[in-house]
Amino acid sequence: MLNHQEDLEKKHAEMMNQEAVERIKKQQEADLVEAIFFEDDSEIMLRDGKTYRIPPVTLKDARILMKKLGTVHIDAIILNFLPYENKEEDLFDILLLGFRNYPTVTREYLDEHCDLEAAKKLINILIGLNGLKK
Repeated sequence: MLNHQEDLEKKHAEMMNQEAVERIKKQQEADLVEAIFFEDDSEIMLRDGKTYRIPPVTLKDARILMKKLGTVHIDAIILNFLPYENKEEDLFDILLLGFRNYPTVTREYLDEHCDLEAAKKLINILIGLNGLKK
């Protein structure tokens, strides 16, 4: 009788362990899918050595982004600083869209801490995050 009771308890414990393992696996898979699905932000490091998370733009900012993307040089960022063109302001407006969660990042801050390569990368991040095409 004791062996039968022990066998039943052992089988029950094994079944409970197996169910727990399956629940954990399913939860891990769900967590992974959720992380992938909701992981919208991209990261960029400026010359200040800090890493910033760049989120997708809001609908309001998307309209601004769409208008201004057509006015700036994306592949050759330096061309936006030519004295006879007025693209510099649009470039900074676009760059600042990426840092809307960082109130301390201003145009002046970007002027000091964002190089040409980071500016190009940031614009490409904004284009990619928001599903826009060049």
